Amino acid sequence: MRGSGIILSFVFASAVVTAAQAPRITRIEFRPAPEDEGGGVIISLLGAGQCSYTMDYGDGTSERRSAELPDEMRHAYRADNEYSVVATPDPPCEGTARARIDIRAIRQGIWRLTVVPGPSTEQPEIVATVEGRGDCAVGLDFGDGKQQRVEGTLPLKVTHAYEKEGAYELRAVAEAPCRGDVRLQVEVRR
Repeated sequence: MRGSGIILSFVFASAVVTAAQAPRITRIEFRPAPEDEGGGVIISLLGAGQCSYTMDYGDGTSERRSAELPDEMRHAYRADNEYSVVATPDPPCEGTARARIDIRAIRQGIWRLTVVPGPSTEQPEIVATVEGRGDCAVGLDFGDGKQQRVEGTLPLKVTHAYEKEGAYELRAVAEAPCRGDVRLQVEVRR
């Protein structure tokens, strides 16, 4: 991504598939399904290309799917627990994706973190959005030794300037009674 002279590249970002590249699964994201449409969780499998894969929902159920990535599915979990979700591709598709979901975070908490370049042209800057539902306090660790606490109705936006270019792990952790712990690898360059 380009903006204000800063390039942000995301380690788990979707790959562009060319004739020389195999289709690839890159990551899993979650969001709540609308209650008026039956509720549950919408699971997005990100990547590029045509893939056949097995989606293990972490609750004892799994499903075989074949789709052009990104692919989206709805799943209803029976209990408010944490689950490990795994997407395992069949060759020639590559890249296994794993993610943890806390169903209680879908009701009140954080479930996704996104980043775009910030407006500053003086130093590498990002605008991070903590997505979720409810009124929450969230601790952010920017991976450069700096931390910040934000509070309010989700989604919340935060601007952060990095002193140096480099690769950083951005982490957002919700405070009780909210749930959720989300991480994103971000590479910051001028």
